[in-house]
Amino acid sequence: MRDSPSPASPGATLAILCLIATVGLAGSFLYLPALPMMAESFGASEPAAQATLTAFLLGSCIGFALYGRAADRFGHRLAFAVAGGVFVAASIAASLSADITQLIAARLVQGAGSVAGIVTARATIRTTMSPGRAMQSMALLTAVVSLSPAASPLIGAAVLQVTDWRATFLVAAALGLAGIIGALRVLPRHVPVLPQDRPQRAEAAILGSPQFRAALMIGIASNASFVVMMAATPFVFVETFGFSPAAYAALIAAVLTLFAAIALVSGRLAARFGAARPIGWGIVPVLTGAALLVAGSLGTPSPTLIALGLLLLIGCMGLMVPNAHILMLEPFPAFAGTAAGLAMLITTAGGALAITLYSAIAAGSVAGFGLFTACCGVATLIGWAALLRKKGTS
Repeated sequence: MRDSPSPASPGATLAILCLIATVGLAGSFLYLPALPMMAESFGASEPAAQATLTAFLLGSCIGFALYGRAADRFGHRLAFAVAGGVFVAASIAASLSADITQLIAARLVQGAGSVAGIVTARATIRTTMSPGRAMQSMALLTAVVSLSPAASPLIGAAVLQVTDWRATFLVAAALGLAGIIGALRVLPRHVPVLPQDRPQRAEAAILGSPQFRAALMIGIASNASFVVMMAATPFVFVETFGFSPAAYAALIAAVLTLFAAIALVSGRLAARFGAARPIGWGIVPVLTGAALLVAGSLGTPSPTLIALGLLLLIGCMGLMVPNAHILMLEPFPAFAGTAAGLAMLITTAGGALAITLYSAIAAGSVAGFGLFTACCGVATLIGWAALLRKKGTS
């Protein structure tokens, strides 16, 4: 049996969906400005410190594998409350870690609990809004979500002014509690999708869609660029170039604020021209950003060129990411939770693999960072080419 509509207004519901979608990323990136300090406090290497981010992503993969179907079966309210409780408990455990191994374990569990918000928000937008409004709402959601890791390092840097890195995880726990309260306000109590509306092999049906696969490739490449940037730039800019934690946080905030602004514009463009065309408009600036990254990282490294490259590469992905998510969920209104969870599982696994490869072959080298991140960005071309092929054959 379906619930009656939420008593909250559409605007308030969208605001709460944006809130719960940001909790997981905020928990992941609050501590980034202190990553070198944390490594020093535990006597850990750079790859070991970056493993705390990889563990979070691997935990997110576990969460995505479980949450989408659980939400479609048991309802988003119950599923979110359970996942949110796991996130809060793991955040507190992370703040109490005695060594890097305990922190990595806590981050794994924290990641598993962090995924509920983003899946719930995207599925709700897909299933409850008209196509035009859904495109604009997805763009707004993407913009807000991107500002979460932009604001998180700033908040983390502010926390570091008065205490150590452990407090950043307590802030994450508080955000998790706020997300649970908001979710209980707007999410339905019962199962949002009736059993007869779901195929028995939903994942196979989703993966069989050429449109889903093409848009997914764009999501994988974009996410890989993003997570490598977030994992590596504290060492590139703070340790190599001598940026203060606050200056580093301001740079990341600028990159992600540009992404958010472009994502908002892309929502209006998608409502007018469709979701696929704005993705194509992002190709040239993304390639230009990749070229600047390579130029700034080879020879005598240039923090200015690297920063400009990140602004273009990551910022202009705002034309791609929200529209890729629209295209991924578009064919599956009856089981959007499962589709969103599967998409996020695969893109997050791709991000974890990207960080693992980066740590193994490029960590500690500015040139390695520039080349690796540029290659991830250029890989968005594979998804775009697949979308063009689908359009040409449809």
